[in-house]
Amino acid sequence: MNIKRKKKEKRIRLLGSLSGICVAVVSLFYFFHAEKEEAEKRMVEIVNYVKVQCSTYTHFNESSESKSLLRAIESARQMSTNIKTETENGGQLSVDFLKENLQTLWVNAIIVLDTAGKADCVYSTDEALTNEITEYLQKDIIMDFAGYEERTYSERFARKDGSYIDIAACARKDAPGIVAIYYYTSPEFARNYTLTIQGLLNGYSVQKDGTIIVADNGIVVASNDESLLGQNTADNEVIQAMKEHTDSQHIYHLRKEGSGCYGIMLKQRDYYIYAYLPDTEVFHNFPLSVISVIFLYFLMFGIFWFWAYRTNLTHLKQEQEKDEKYKAELLIAAKKAEAANEAKTEFLQRMSHDIRTPINGICGLVNMADYYADDIKKQAEYRIKVKEASKLLLELVNDVLDMSKLESDEIVLEEIPFNLSSISKEVFVVIEQMAAEENIRIVWEKKEIIHRDFIGSPGYVKRVMMNILSNAVKYNRANGYIYISCMEIPSKQPGMTIMEFVCRDTGIGMTKEFQKCVFQPFAQEDTGSRTKFAGTGLGMPIAKNLVEKMGGTITFESEKGVGTTFVIRIPFKIDPDVDKREEQADVSEKSIKGLHILLAEDNELNMEIAEFVLQNKGADVTKAWNGQEAVELFRNSEPGEFDVILMDIMMPVMNGYEAAKIIRSLDREDAKKIPIIAMTANAFTEDRIRAKEAGMDEHVAKPVDAELLTKVIHKLVKYN
Repeated sequence: MNIKRKKKEKRIRLLGSLSGICVAVVSLFYFFHAEKEEAEKRMVEIVNYVKVQCSTYTHFNESSESKSLLRAIESARQMSTNIKTETENGGQLSVDFLKENLQTLWVNAIIVLDTAGKADCVYSTDEALTNEITEYLQKDIIMDFAGYEERTYSERFARKDGSYIDIAACARKDAPGIVAIYYYTSPEFARNYTLTIQGLLNGYSVQKDGTIIVADNGIVVASNDESLLGQNTADNEVIQAMKEHTDSQHIYHLRKEGSGCYGIMLKQRDYYIYAYLPDTEVFHNFPLSVISVIFLYFLMFGIFWFWAYRTNLTHLKQEQEKDEKYKAELLIAAKKAEAANEAKTEFLQRMSHDIRTPINGICGLVNMADYYADDIKKQAEYRIKVKEASKLLLELVNDVLDMSKLESDEIVLEEIPFNLSSISKEVFVVIEQMAAEENIRIVWEKKEIIHRDFIGSPGYVKRVMMNILSNAVKYNRANGYIYISCMEIPSKQPGMTIMEFVCRDTGIGMTKEFQKCVFQPFAQEDTGSRTKFAGTGLGMPIAKNLVEKMGGTITFESEKGVGTTFVIRIPFKIDPDVDKREEQADVSEKSIKGLHILLAEDNELNMEIAEFVLQNKGADVTKAWNGQEAVELFRNSEPGEFDVILMDIMMPVMNGYEAAKIIRSLDREDAKKIPIIAMTANAFTEDRIRAKEAGMDEHVAKPVDAELLTKVIHKLVKYN
C-alpha cells in the first residue's frame, strides 16, 4: 500500500510539473496574441474613425458653402422683387430703402447696377469692400445675367487674410440691370467655425495611439505628430512600406529605423490614412503577463504538490472512515432487515387473524348446520351467517389485492359511461341495511346535482363511496346520525364537472395522533378495534389512492368523541351521448329460461355451482372443461344453437382470452354476434378491460351473483 501511495505521489507531482509547463506555454502564446489583437482592434478603430471624420469634413465644408451661396441667391432674388414692388407702388430706389432691406435680409451690402454696369444705388457696411465687389461685378460674364430673369450668379471669394465673401447676383425686375448682394465672413470666424482635418486628430496621443497621418496627393495635410505636416510621403520609409499592403482590417509588422512597429493603411475618397505603433507600445503589458505566467506555474506546481501531500495525509483517515461507515451500514441494514421482518410478521399475523376469523365462522356454521340437519329455521339462519362470513372474507381478499395493485401502480382506470344516481342507489341499499341494524339514521343535508351521467370508472367510484359510508356506520354510535351532501361544482375545463361528496357522522371520531396515519395501510385506532369493528384497515388507504388516481382529492376533519367529516371531490367527464343511448329494462323482469348456454370452466366445484345456478333459472347448459374444448363445441355447432357463452379465464390447454379471440375470428355470422361473458375470479378493472379487448361482451366476477348473472345474460341476448 505504501509503495502504491508513493507512486501516486510521484505521478501527481510529475503531472503538476507538466501541467504547469503546458499552461505557461499556452498562456504566453495567448497573451502575445491577445496584446496584438488588442492593438489591432484599437488601430483599426482609429483609422476607420479618421476615415469617417475626413468624409464628414469634406461633406460639412462643401455643404456649408452650398448653403451659404443658396441663401445669398435667395436674398438677391428677394431684393429684386422688393425693388420692383417699391417702384410699382410709386416709391423710389434710394439708399434709405436699401438700408431698410439690408437689415431685413441680414446681408453686408446691396448693389444695384444698370445694363452698363454703373451703380444706380448702393448701400453697404464697408464702403471699400463694396467698391471692390462693384468692380468685380462689372465683368461681362456677370452683366450677361441682366437679360435673363430666371438665371442667377453666385461665388465664394477666399481672401489672403483668411476671410471669405459669398456673392450672388440676378437680373433686376424693375428695369434692365442686375441686383447683387454679398456676405462677409471675418478671418476670426472662419478659423473658429470651419472644420479642419488637423482638428480631428487633436485628441490622439502619439505615445498611446501611435502616429496617425492623413495625406492628400502625397503631402501630409494632417497628423497628430505636427512635425510631419507638409512632408512628402515619398520620403517616409514607414508609409512606403505600408503602401505595399492593402489589408485595412489587420495590422502588419514592419521595420522603422532599426526598431519594429505595427502599421495599417486605409484609403478614403480624397485622402490616404496611415497609422503605426511601436512594438514596445503594442506589447507594453507583455512583461507583466510573463510575470503572471511564472507565478501561475509555481502556483499550479504548489497546488499539485499540496494535493499529493494531502492525498497521502488523508489516505489512512479515509480508510478508517470507510471501515466505520461500512460497520454503520451493516448495522443500519441489520436494523432494516429486522424492521422488515417485524412488519412482515405483523402483516402475516393480522392477515392470519382476519382470514381465519371468517373461515372459522364458516367451518363452525357448517358443523352446526350438520348437527341441526332437520331444523329448517336454523339451517336458514346458518346459511345467512355463512354468506356474511364469505362476504367478509371476499372483502378482505379484495382489499389486500387492491392495495397491492395501488402500491405497485397497476390499477387501470376505465372510461365507460355510468349513471351516478344508479351507483348511489346500489351503495345505499347496502349502507341503509347496515345502518338500520345499528339504529343509525341517514340524513340528506344538501343535494345540488345538475348532471348524473358521466364517463369514468364506476366500479372505483362505488368502492370509494362504500368505503367511506361503511366506516361512517361501523365507527358510529348506537342511535347516531350520518349526514350526507352531494353538490356539483363547475369545472374550468370544458365538458368536465366536479362532484363533491360530504359524509359527516356522529361517531367515535379520531385522536389527533391517529389522524396522521389514517391513510396508512392496516391503520386502526387501537388493537381492540380489530375485533370490535370488523375490517382490514385498508378501506381508507384504498379510498384515498382511488380518489387521487381519478384526479380528485379527499380530506377530513375529526374530533375524538364528536365525529368525523370526509370531503371528497372528483372531476368527471360529462357523458355527451347519454340522450342517444337506449334505456335498459327493469332488472326484476329478467329471465334466461329456455336459453342454450355454452359453459367453459375447468374447476369441478365451480362447474357444478354454475350449472346449478343456470339450470335453476331454466337454462340448458353444455359443458366445456377448457378453452380449446369450448372452441371446438362452438365450431361444430349449428348456427344459432348456442345463445350465449360463459367463459372462465384461467383454464388449461387454452385460456379464456385465446378462446374468445378464436371464436370471434371464425368464418360464420353468429361467431361475431354471440354474447361471450367472462366469468372469472380475475375481478380487477384491468381484467375487465383485457376481456373486452379479447372480444368478450361483459365480465362477471366470482363468486357469481345469480341475479347479476341473469341480468347480464338477459340484457346481452335481448339486444344481440
